[in-house]
Amino acid sequence: MVRKFGNPQLGDSMNNMGRSMAKGGIKLGVTVAGVAGTAAKSVARHAAEAAESFGDLVAEARTELETAPSEDLPTKPAPTKSRKKVTVTDVTVA
Repeated sequence: MVRKFGNPQLGDSMNNMGRSMAKGGIKLGVTVAGVAGTAAKSVARHAAEAAESFGDLVAEARTELETAPSEDLPTKPAPTKSRKKVTVTDVTVA
């Protein structure tokens, strides 16, 4: 546009500067996209590993439940003190 109005040197200079800036922006975008893609792949890989580990733990726990004798399973603790059962039959409210 500037070139049309009679200043071809300024037009060429602005054109080169604009191209340079556009390429710089594109390079930055490509770099950021590459880093973000790598990070996303890393997160996905670690999440898959965590899910696999959790699945392995669940499978081990199920196997242990199926093969463990019943005495190894958690039960209610035995009462430590014997208490007399008290029944309230009359209540007076003043």
